[in-house]
Amino acid sequence: MKSTLMIVLLSSFLITRPLPASDLAPLETQPNSWMCLPGEIVFSDSFDPKSVSDRWFFKGEFALRSGGLQRTLINPNQTSRVFLKDAKFHNTIIQFDFQMAGNTTDLRLITGSGGHYNSVVQIRTGHFEINTPVDRTAGFVPDQLGESNFKLTRNQWQTMTVEYWNDEVIAHLGNDSYVVGKHPIVDRTRTYFAFQFDRPGAFIDNVRVWNATGQRSDWDTKRAILLEVQKERPPVKRNPRERFDVVYKKLKSRLSLEDQTYIGLVSRHAKLKDSLHSDYPQAFLTHKQLAKSINEKKKEIKRTDPNFQIMETQVHKAARAEDHYVLSTGPTLASLPKHLYASELNQVRKRLEDAEDKHLKKLVEETAKRQEALRSRFPAAFQDVESLVAKRNATRKSLNHDTVFQARNRILIDAQRAIKDYERKIAPALVQLESASKTYLDSLQQGPSESQSQENKNKESQRKSGQRKSGQRKSAQGKSTK
Repeated sequence: MKSTLMIVLLSSFLITRPLPASDLAPLETQPNSWMCLPGEIVFSDSFDPKSVSDRWFFKGEFALRSGGLQRTLINPNQTSRVFLKDAKFHNTIIQFDFQMAGNTTDLRLITGSGGHYNSVVQIRTGHFEINTPVDRTAGFVPDQLGESNFKLTRNQWQTMTVEYWNDEVIAHLGNDSYVVGKHPIVDRTRTYFAFQFDRPGAFIDNVRVWNATGQRSDWDTKRAILLEVQKERPPVKRNPRERFDVVYKKLKSRLSLEDQTYIGLVSRHAKLKDSLHSDYPQAFLTHKQLAKSINEKKKEIKRTDPNFQIMETQVHKAARAEDHYVLSTGPTLASLPKHLYASELNQVRKRLEDAEDKHLKKLVEETAKRQEALRSRFPAAFQDVESLVAKRNATRKSLNHDTVFQARNRILIDAQRAIKDYERKIAPALVQLESASKTYLDSLQQGPSESQSQENKNKESQRKSGQRKSGQRKSAQGKSTK
């Protein structure tokens, strides 16, 4: 009854209650905002080929098609992004149309600043959610601010509106489909703005950004209603692993922001870890650090050995010959603006590759031949990062005989265990969720036949157990009647 009343109140706010005249932006720039008052529109693009903004950065993975920006079939198994250059938004309203199509199952609006992300609006095929990422410099761990089921009809356009005001954010698709939440990481000027697609097919269109000048006068009342309805509505259907991940993520974030005991435990563990890694750096090099070391080595060779530069230039010339040939088959490409050229050049190239064009194939083989010659001459500039990972792991394993290291590592492990114990103390249900998650993952590793066999064994065991209990009951009844 309470939930029904809340939904009725929510509908009255979102459907029947008009914005006060003072809250209205000019009609032609009016966003569908629930929390923020719209001010000046600071960016707008409908992806018209004649007027599309040159602030977008994308290559072959995206192209202007059917009046929107589409994720193409180039690199179909890779997650790809298109981002807006020179973005700078703080209190903001962002609105865009999207169409889930093709193989796309995950579309995200990502914002960030200072080298860190600060919000991710993730649209899936049956729900959407708002997540905040890690920022170790500020002590923030990932969090999920909320989620909402929604009915997705593929190949049809829908409009998403996302509003930011200080540490609050709300994303909404319609009267019942919304997520509202708050987190300190949201209260930042957004200088990174991107859309991410997991697979080809989907479109975005009509991207608009407004400065927000304030919050609506009724927002405090509306927020309370929205949060109450959000709390009571059915959760998103997830497998046991996903359920555990979401609950655990939210718990860690809440404790990291609010619980001083937990903050102290995490701080102690971090200090012990940093000290150990500082004293044994070669045993704890990250994948990113190892990849960077390879790049630095390549730069050093390029700077000191003129033969590297000569051979690398030959590779670049061969690659340009490929582009020149592709351009010759589509001469109109040369008249395109710079920010669209790379995208359309790659679309033409993809058609030639699909048609198994013999001349392009020959040019590609020549480029590969020169690249292989360069790699063979300077192997140190092209090391496989996995070989360095193996070397790091061997260094770490050698420390198993270092008594000082082992003593310090045990202290670190105990500090980590103290964090886990405290988490389970605060949230006892976490143990059951974690166990269900492990069982689920084990069943995936077993494979269908083995998993089914185990299920049959469990059923047979339950049947025999039931027979034994039944026999015990009959025996007890017999005794009582004698």
